[in-house]
Amino acid sequence: MNNQLVKGTIIGLIAPVAAFVVYIAFFTDNPDPIGVYRQLVQMDLLSHAMSLSVLINLVIFFMNIKTRRDQEARGVLLATILYGITIAIIRFS
Repeated sequence: MNNQLVKGTIIGLIAPVAAFVVYIAFFTDNPDPIGVYRQLVQMDLLSHAMSLSVLINLVIFFMNIKTRRDQEARGVLLATILYGITIAIIRFS
């Protein structure tokens, strides 16, 4: 595998988690990401939160396309597809 593809995949996997943590820290009353995660699982809303968190990959993907880093963009796309499969499994199981 190409190093740029691996780099894009890793970025694509980490960015939604980081976006979720930043959102919890700055925009909610409960700054504990683990506690919010448990609440989402309990309310059966984890797939919804994951779907919204993955939107940050859209920005990263287009930034990579704009700067002609196509292999990194493919890695971000791969990570987004993996998140999509995971979300579908969570949602329909």
